[in-house]
Amino acid sequence: MEPPACPSKQLPCACTKTKLEAAIKPKTEPCGEDSPLLPLPAPDAAADDWEVTSLSGDHPFFTTVMSRSQVQKPFQLVIPTRFLRHLPEARAPGVLLYGGRSWTVTYCGDLKCKKLGSEWRDFAVDNRLRIGDACVFELMATQAEGETKNSQEMGLVFRVQVLRGDLPEEITSRGATSDEPMVIVD
Repeated sequence: MEPPACPSKQLPCACTKTKLEAAIKPKTEPCGEDSPLLPLPAPDAAADDWEVTSLSGDHPFFTTVMSRSQVQKPFQLVIPTRFLRHLPEARAPGVLLYGGRSWTVTYCGDLKCKKLGSEWRDFAVDNRLRIGDACVFELMATQAEGETKNSQEMGLVFRVQVLRGDLPEEITSRGATSDEPMVIVD
């Protein structure tokens, strides 16, 4: 059966595969009763690589797929614009919680480009984040007990989930510049 003809030469046709789509092949595994069980993680693999805690559903969150600038120099984690309404417009202390550990960070809400401070590097390095990994940041608390929303001393607590990407090189090589963006299509 032939694929249908493309109505326009200006737009790529959904029926033809691009080089990138052709390079990504789905992994298939047998699912019968006699199929082998999935292997256990290697003994040297960190236990937290396999730990995923469900989101509470009561707290706002954002997800970021790690790019080169977030896991290598300059180690910058910019907060998505759509999430800023949950955060103060001032510099604030913060904590990242993951795998039973905590990292203190500074939220730079007073800058034009809202981001986590240089302490983000410690979290990224300690957790061996790589290009293509995704982090889910769930905002658990935005202020210390008894303080008002307008306080300058607002503390932020993020519970972080790390989802390992292991994406093919064809994808991870993109996204370093705006000329070659990493595009995620819903």
